[in-house]
Amino acid sequence: MADDKRFYWLKLKKDFFKRHDIQIIEAMPNGKDYILFYLKMLVESVDHEGNLRFNDTIPYNEDMLSTITRTNVDIVRSAMKVFTELKMIEVLEDATIYMAEVSKMLGTETYWAEKKRQQRIGQCPQNVPLLSNMSKQEIEKDIDIEKDINNSGTSPHKFKPPTLEEVQAYCKERNNKVDAETFIDHYTANGWIRGKTKIKDWKACVRTWEKSDKQQKKSGFDNFEKRTYDTASLKEKLLKKGRGEM
Repeated sequence: MADDKRFYWLKLKKDFFKRHDIQIIEAMPNGKDYILFYLKMLVESVDHEGNLRFNDTIPYNEDMLSTITRTNVDIVRSAMKVFTELKMIEVLEDATIYMAEVSKMLGTETYWAEKKRQQRIGQCPQNVPLLSNMSKQEIEKDIDIEKDINNSGTSPHKFKPPTLEEVQAYCKERNNKVDAETFIDHYTANGWIRGKTKIKDWKACVRTWEKSDKQQKKSGFDNFEKRTYDTASLKEKLLKKGRGEM
């Protein structure tokens, strides 16, 4: 039994390399390297619905993209600018890279479906038993495994917006300064969509807000030295100044 239970692939149209944007890029210096980098990014994003991000709290930067795609970092920097200008990618507010084309190009299949398809065309690998040679128990076990995968969250599940109390409790747990009511109002107004992508994990959004809040405080007025004033003394000075005693 294979470890990976679902396979993904990209469906490139026959005229992909005849597209105007692709031809424009190919004509640039290092253009063919840009196209190869773009295809690698598409492949990296297929099992994340077109979103490229290292994890919930850390987005990919240019050096990281260079490493995972084995592409020169200078090529990455130049290519990202070109892709953004041509609307081939979109960098969302939380720095997630969104590959807009993936939704139109994505193909997916379970391991079980692949075995049945291979048997139908008579190209089943030797290490995959034919259905006729499998016992009823083995078949039922395979089906149960597929059901477990679907029920465990591998398949997309319907997102349920959090309540105000849930957000307040999570913010308290993380001891952050995120305003739960503002958070709820913001995403409710946006239909619980971040950029162009439907939110799957609201807690990840809270952590992003938390990080942004810390960065703003780091670079904002909190850096100024706090001063205390003797208001009574100031009032007395102003009165004396008004009477011409100063």
